[in-house]
Amino acid sequence: MNQVVNTPLYPSVHDDRLVWTKENDGEYSVRSAYKMCMQELLDVNHFKAQGNWDLIWKLKVPPKVKNFIWRVCRNTLPTRLRLKEKGVNCDPTCALCNLTEEDSFHIFFRCPGSCNIWSMCDFFNTENNVINQGQENASVIFQLLQVLNGDEAALFCCILWSIWKQRNNKVWNDVTEAQVAVLERAKVLL
Repeated sequence: MNQVVNTPLYPSVHDDRLVWTKENDGEYSVRSAYKMCMQELLDVNHFKAQGNWDLIWKLKVPPKVKNFIWRVCRNTLPTRLRLKEKGVNCDPTCALCNLTEEDSFHIFFRCPGSCNIWSMCDFFNTENNVINQGQENASVIFQLLQVLNGDEAALFCCILWSIWKQRNNKVWNDVTEAQVAVLERAKVLL
């Protein structure tokens, strides 16, 4: 033991101390340990989702809309089809049109009421071209956020939020809203 303690240090080392190599200053922090665990010890690839997430976080919209868009892109909205897949006993048809199964792509882009709302927007042709490529929600949203200007992108996201509010008003309050009112609510939210 004495031999270890008496081992001479390199000339550049003045004092012997513990150094946490995951931080530039050598100091240990719980944050850096967590980050190291997430990067090196755990396989978290299944948590990651493709997309330019900065397009969402840089939008000039209320935080609740950003959070909502994040949830849409992560496919975590409790649509009737998702609830059915999770074992919830509910009717899987769309609450707004009663025509087909209610998934989020249908609610936002294929439901006749939503299509009518989009047709009232200045960016309808751009939005319609992207939707008709038959992609899923996240791809459509990220692609539209890239091609729309800042104001259009903000309105687009607020309309998505307003359509979801329309759907929830129908499901929970049995209130049917006009598409013009849904569009107006999105504009007022901005």
